[in-house]
Amino acid sequence: MTATIHEDEKRQRRAREPELAEASPPVAGGATDRLGEKDAAAARLSFTFPEWQKSIEATTNLFAAALNDTLRLAASSLHDQAAFLRALADSKTPAELLKCHLDFAEQSWSKSFSEGSKILDRLKHVRRPAVS
Repeated sequence: MTATIHEDEKRQRRAREPELAEASPPVAGGATDRLGEKDAAAARLSFTFPEWQKSIEATTNLFAAALNDTLRLAASSLHDQAAFLRALADSKTPAELLKCHLDFAEQSWSKSFSEGSKILDRLKHVRRPAVS
């Protein structure tokens, strides 16, 4: 049953794209379809593939850098939280507890805002293609 479906798909592809059937030289062992499809696909994509590849690489590098910055911020925040818990454990009076909470809130807010804005600025300055 699967072989029949596979053969039907091959016939449909050949009917839709006759250049695939003409481009593939006859090869023994049933490899004709695979070789012809690869050659035809390479010929069709040869004029666009370098641009696509550059775009994909640039996008991948951009998001990798943003992810790296985000993970660095998360690690830093975890260290700050550990220091905050240590300071809470060392607090002796309610005033010291309140001061620890306020210091941690201020530090967390300022760090999140500054580092987060750097990450977003990096994403904002992405070169966009000109609209025609």
